[in-house]
Amino acid sequence: MGKGRGGHSLEKHKVRGVALVSALITAVIVLIVLIGLYFLLSRLFESSEAVRTYSSAREAAVSGVNYAITTDVFDRIVYNQPCPDGNPPCPTSGPLTYNCCCTLKLNFRLKGSTNLFDNTVRVCFAGYKPPPGYPITGVAYSKLPPGNKGFIFSIISDVTDPQNVHNARIEAVYTP
Repeated sequence: MGKGRGGHSLEKHKVRGVALVSALITAVIVLIVLIGLYFLLSRLFESSEAVRTYSSAREAAVSGVNYAITTDVFDRIVYNQPCPDGNPPCPTSGPLTYNCCCTLKLNFRLKGSTNLFDNTVRVCFAGYKPPPGYPITGVAYSKLPPGNKGFIFSIISDVTDPQNVHNARIEAVYTP
């Protein structure tokens, strides 16, 4: 019966705390990697800044259009919910009309400058064209299409600075 235990003994192991030491070393290595990733994202890519920094006013205006596309401003306009600034998008509480707009205010910096500049992004309902394969909305069928399909929005991003030196305007048409 004793032959099946080859290599095992009843004596206690002489090496103690190896698991604790290896866990602490692993934790320190993971912590160093996480600090490196944080530094990489926050300092080199400047992605954690509350006020973004751009190399030109045009780049900031394009970023304003991209920001508007990624927000929920289109749903707010379609369903007449308050815009991010608190104002209603449509002047009346009736159906969606062509003067339903939301305005987004963004701040940014230009490289080499410590001044804050303004980016005003205006998103407006521009029209509706039923996409292929979707029912036509109207009097007989008043349900809104899913995902705002067919709605056409205009996006205008204006960038100005207090000295009127750096100005840019980007106009875009967007259909979700």
